Amino acid sequence: MPTGKRRMSVNMWWLTWRARLSIPSLLATWEERKVISVISGANGALAIFTVSLLAWVTGLPLVFPALGPTAFILFSKPFSPDAAPRSVILGHFSGIASGIVAWHVFSYLGTQPVSLDVLGWPTLASASVALATTCFLLVRFSCPHAPACASALIIALGGASGWLNMFAMAVAVVVLSAQALVLYRIGGVKTPSWAPEPRSLHR
Repeated sequence: MPTGKRRMSVNMWWLTWRARLSIPSLLATWEERKVISVISGANGALAIFTVSLLAWVTGLPLVFPALGPTAFILFSKPFSPDAAPRSVILGHFSGIASGIVAWHVFSYLGTQPVSLDVLGWPTLASASVALATTCFLLVRFSCPHAPACASALIIALGGASGWLNMFAMAVAVVVLSAQALVLYRIGGVKTPSWAPEPRSLHR
């Protein structure tokens, strides 16, 4: 078969199967809860696997607990305000900034760096101030994303101190958001590119 016809055949095959397996097509055939549960599990696993693979290749600590709930939100309710890239990225950035500032301030005011290994008023104050600041910023700048509060606490409690960790967390959040956008585009659903857009997976 000539190269041009072979390429056309492959393209037709890809387009046919993409149409059959697109999210709107699946929703037209199967119950919505079943489709979304499979999408959440498969895409969430693929997204975290990609971030983990990138962490392994680069040696950066890109995987942290708050990515789990973020992935769940992105792939289970992509049109909710807290799943919009703006909310995910600005939300986590707010949590990271709040956590690192609180950790540095109360590590300086205390006798040693804030850590869960040494409980005392600096640890309690660091966690409280970081969480309060994050909640304030999420509401003030309309970027609601609950997992960002976990990012703030991880840092404020000394679980991820150091600028390299901060950079890695920020990169991981952007990568995860971009992956969700790409995976939904492949699945035939145009999710928000930045700000929230009230729509449905059926459209």
